[in-house]
Amino acid sequence: MSLCRGRADEYEYANVTGGQWRTKRKAAEQLCAGCPVLSRCAQRALQHHALGMVWAGVPIPPDHDNKNTHEARRLLIEVALYGKC
Repeated sequence: MSLCRGRADEYEYANVTGGQWRTKRKAAEQLCAGCPVLSRCAQRALQHHALGMVWAGVPIPPDHDNKNTHEARRLLIEVALYGKC
């Protein structure tokens, strides 16, 4: 079972104002670090084209055309294949 089950609102940082989004994103990344289902989470993020959230420990920017979004997708593929980035 995932460590974030029932806590999805803690992983969305796209609409958080000010600098609080950094704190929220970092907390989500840390929770993901010990999760036993990272690979499956990364696969779901890729299937659902997730944006503005942390999935499988990877922060995904809130828009598709951001160069960081392409890097996040690359990292998600790596996590999906190998279970870590």
